[in-house]
Amino acid sequence: MKWPDAISIKQIALAFITGLLVLMSLIGGFAAYQTREVTRSLEQHNQNAAASELTSAVQRLLRQTDDQAANLADWDETRQQLVLPEYYSYWRDQRVYESGMLPSHFVRVALYTPSGSLLAPSPAKISLPARLPADVPLHRLSSWLADEAGATVLYHAFPVYIDERHQTLLGYGMIRLDFMPALLQQEALHFADKASIKLTLKPGENLPATKLLSRLTFKAQPDPDRLRFQSILSRTLLALFVLLMAMSLLGFVVYNRLLVRPLRRLSQDIDAMQHGRFSPHSSRSQAMRISELENVRRSLYDYQLQLRELHGSLEHQNREFHSQARQDALTGCHNRRAYEEDWEKFRIELKNAPQGVAFLLFDCDRFKTINDTYGHAKGDRVLSIIADALVMALRANDRLYRLGGDEFATFLSRTTPAQAKQIAQRCQSLLDASVFSDLGINEPVGISIGIAFCAPDQLEHINDLPKQADIAMYTAKQPGRTRIALYGEDTERASQTLVASRETSALFQALASPGMIEMHYQSIHALPGRKVDYYEALARIRYRNDLIMPDAFLPVVSSRRLEAGFDLAVLNQVDADLSSQQLPPGIGVSINLSAQSISHPEVVSQLLELSRHNARHPLMLEITETSLITQMSEVRTYLDLLRTVNYRIAMDDFGTGYSPLRYLVDLPVDVVKFDISLVNKLGQDNRASQVVADFARMMSDAGYSLVAEGVETDTILRKVESLGIAHVQGYLLSRPMPLAKVAASFDDQNADVNCTA
Repeated sequence: MKWPDAISIKQIALAFITGLLVLMSLIGGFAAYQTREVTRSLEQHNQNAAASELTSAVQRLLRQTDDQAANLADWDETRQQLVLPEYYSYWRDQRVYESGMLPSHFVRVALYTPSGSLLAPSPAKISLPARLPADVPLHRLSSWLADEAGATVLYHAFPVYIDERHQTLLGYGMIRLDFMPALLQQEALHFADKASIKLTLKPGENLPATKLLSRLTFKAQPDPDRLRFQSILSRTLLALFVLLMAMSLLGFVVYNRLLVRPLRRLSQDIDAMQHGRFSPHSSRSQAMRISELENVRRSLYDYQLQLRELHGSLEHQNREFHSQARQDALTGCHNRRAYEEDWEKFRIELKNAPQGVAFLLFDCDRFKTINDTYGHAKGDRVLSIIADALVMALRANDRLYRLGGDEFATFLSRTTPAQAKQIAQRCQSLLDASVFSDLGINEPVGISIGIAFCAPDQLEHINDLPKQADIAMYTAKQPGRTRIALYGEDTERASQTLVASRETSALFQALASPGMIEMHYQSIHALPGRKVDYYEALARIRYRNDLIMPDAFLPVVSSRRLEAGFDLAVLNQVDADLSSQQLPPGIGVSINLSAQSISHPEVVSQLLELSRHNARHPLMLEITETSLITQMSEVRTYLDLLRTVNYRIAMDDFGTGYSPLRYLVDLPVDVVKFDISLVNKLGQDNRASQVVADFARMMSDAGYSLVAEGVETDTILRKVESLGIAHVQGYLLSRPMPLAKVAASFDDQNADVNCTA
């Protein structure tokens, strides 16, 4: 029996011989290619030699013409003709050639007055210019070529002076030379083909002699040795190919007789054995009664039985392997490979059964910090607990996939946005109920969930769901969010920020190019006098003459994990602003800093360097509290160090996000800035206003200096003053301004004081 895709030994032999012939053909082709390269090299050598000798011939002809012109210019008879031209025609037509000054062939001469006019008309058969060309520099030797009735003519003009010191100009001389005949008569042209030498000029064109070689075309003489070399090599290659062909055919015949026929008989015996027709008493088998071949036949029978026994167990192992290959080893949920297969299958099924689909993307908040602080073993355990909670929260037929790291995903069929959000809330509730204290993690572990929904009539956009869920997830991570975001209008701004090239390009260029970050300063007033005590430095990005505000680029900073790099750029710009000494002495500056940056030694080093301005401008650091979760001790150490160089520490945006009171106890905080959301409640006449007021009094009694942010009405300002809050900040008093305007305002104040005095 022949297998469907099997090939015979004879075919292998033919393929081998064919391959050998192809190989030899390639070798022959390579040899031919090398031959052509050698031939081309020889041709190029001949061409270069022809070019070299032609260049030498042209230069030699021009030198001869220069020498003839110089001799004519120094000849007394030439000067005599320009002074007394009575015998000029005789001198021009006979005397010049009789004296040996010029060869009689191809060359004519004429003299011109100092104004450039021809001294006397030329013979009719030889036409010389009536005037010298205006663009020819006649104070020195000048040569050019022109086309006259299809013939190329070389003109060489030269000045004639009355004395050897060339002080007094008598006139000019011109030599007219039939260029091509004069060039071709030279005996030095051995490599260049004289018949191919051409110089093409346009009618009326004057070509300077310096550009002559660039317009001269020619061909090299054919090399008879090269032609003989090509002929000999071609015959040799043909003879070699014929010899190899004959040897290949002879080898095929020998291979067929010595190897193919015996193996074919063995193959027929194996086919008979497969069908149970093999008999050791057959004539064909008797011819192969060799113990080794009989052992092969029996081994094949035994091997076939073993294959049947192993076939069943192999199928079972394949099923188990397929299941393990689609399962995440750490969490037990499905892995990325299973996600890709199921997602592709699910999208195909939706074409036949349209339905509402929701894609949920889960990401553990601050997992990298937890992993780095408590170790990878506890980080892995956290992931397992998160996966268990998510699986319990999902519906019975829903699958959870671990896409990588701390990122999980699922897609829900036959659902609505409200149902998807309900499932997301159930996921958070179950995770919040999970216990992590056994692992030594006292801070809460949370997840941010991004949801993207596709209606049944919009399934053509099904491929956008993962990307939309990713945008929604990053939106959920922003401060003030409930850690669940549904892609839609509430994520439109975040979507533009995360994927738009303008904000992203501006941010990365600002980090790479000093000066693009522009600091604006908003005054902070001391109460009750409302005197400016210090300014808060607020970052902007100047990009293509546009000013990009923080709400546009800060989400990019957060999503790209660029807090430390951005804060370093801000500190460098504040350093440059303070070094300019535009602010008067005694005015302080408050700098916003991400808590994540405080744990970076580079940022702390830059802050220590910036502290040199403390003597002139008291400095304050405003720390956003939402990131101070697992690095409490490290951040406290750095803040204590900064306080030793006279930094004051402020907790910014107090009242938003995750802000337990223990931060005020564990961290060296001097100032607490009430967020605008708390300050606005002071303007209300309800319980919330009373709670905020009591809380402010309590913190003041505890020794904290309070700052009320976002004061925009007189009512809130009076309420803030009545509570004894130390400082106030908001649009009611001033808006952020560039440093130049801030400095100008102080100059105006000083001018008013001087005028009053």
